[in-house]
Amino acid sequence: MNPETRDRIAASTEPVVVVTGASSGIGAATVHDLAADHLVIAVGRDTGRLQQVVSALRAGAVVPLAVDLTDVDAVAAAFADLPRVDALVNNAAVMYRTSAATLEPEQFRLMLETNVVAPANLTRLLLPQLTAARGTIVFTGSGASRNPVPHHIAYASSKYALQGYVDSLRLEVAGDGVRVATVAPGPTATVGAYRMDGLPDDSAAGDRIDPRTVARSIRHVVDAPADTQLTEVWVRPRVERR
Repeated sequence: MNPETRDRIAASTEPVVVVTGASSGIGAATVHDLAADHLVIAVGRDTGRLQQVVSALRAGAVVPLAVDLTDVDAVAAAFADLPRVDALVNNAAVMYRTSAATLEPEQFRLMLETNVVAPANLTRLLLPQLTAARGTIVFTGSGASRNPVPHHIAYASSKYALQGYVDSLRLEVAGDGVRVATVAPGPTATVGAYRMDGLPDDSAAGDRIDPRTVARSIRHVVDAPADTQLTEVWVRPRVERR
């Protein structure tokens, strides 16, 4: 992070929020929503896609940060001199359509590293700033952590594990005034979810939640009044699948 960007973040009159998985889906929708009145640090692996998100928003509202969250050393370097964080939205995740019979160890490891270990590591790194700000940490969970279905076996396992981490974290930081929440959407209209379900990327399946709806729920948690925390928000389609 260059000194000019670091100084800009430190001096921001708007809340500073880090959003991971920011180049597409729920993450991109969250950046779009929060950038109206926050300074957003948008984290993703693809520089080009991050820049597309930035270019669509008001000038100066978003700082793109390209880093692979599973690369522990790269993450430590990227966030080493971040002066301030008021909220962290741990949204980045990967998902594969697998069954117990087809699940390869490397697929399982990647999902666990990306969906559980990476957000835990980033939270660890940013906890001093979040504690100083009495900030808010939001994790994008999943309906799969309560209602798993066939062929989502590894993804559901990772989201069960994430929920356990979040619930324990909330207890650990309660005395520091840090708020911890899960926003858990059901089937959502994202490319990753379509691919996991074997649908085309431009599927028009009408029973899925718009990513912008999930982003509004994330904002609701981030903007909750100071005397409360919204610990779990379950966002379900208006018409449930059967």
